[in-house]
Amino acid sequence: MDIEQIYHRQVDSVYRVAMMYLKNQQDAEDATQTAFINLIKNPVEFESEAHEKAWLIVTVSNLCKNQLNHWYKKKRTDYEAIAPLLQTRDPESDQILEQVLNLPDDLKVIIYMYYYEGYSTREISRYLDLNESTLRSRMQKARELLRIEWEDVHE
Repeated sequence: MDIEQIYHRQVDSVYRVAMMYLKNQQDAEDATQTAFINLIKNPVEFESEAHEKAWLIVTVSNLCKNQLNHWYKKKRTDYEAIAPLLQTRDPESDQILEQVLNLPDDLKVIIYMYYYEGYSTREISRYLDLNESTLRSRMQKARELLRIEWEDVHE
């Protein structure tokens, strides 16, 4: 396992996920660094680059959730703080991304992995250790929340 190659391949995705949760550049950098340190300390044999990326996404997601559970991290910045880092060239996509970022954490990571990183439901369910039908029902719930929010914004 060449950690340097893995780092260069995956650091951007890991950092984006950390920003999605923490909405703070310094905290996201720390979480990204910690995810890679965890990989160095506890090497994993990955089946593929997709498995490697998914492992890192799940790891950084868990690190971020733990950090957000601390009492001193309850105050979160708003979307404007991270928008420049996640912005696309399509204003409509940016509005959708903003809505995705406002989803509950358990739904946010699933939608992000599926739509932004291109994982299949089978892969996500395996990496998150969820039953596939549970994953699909959570995706449906997330889509419904996004649809309702989209309709409210565009009325």
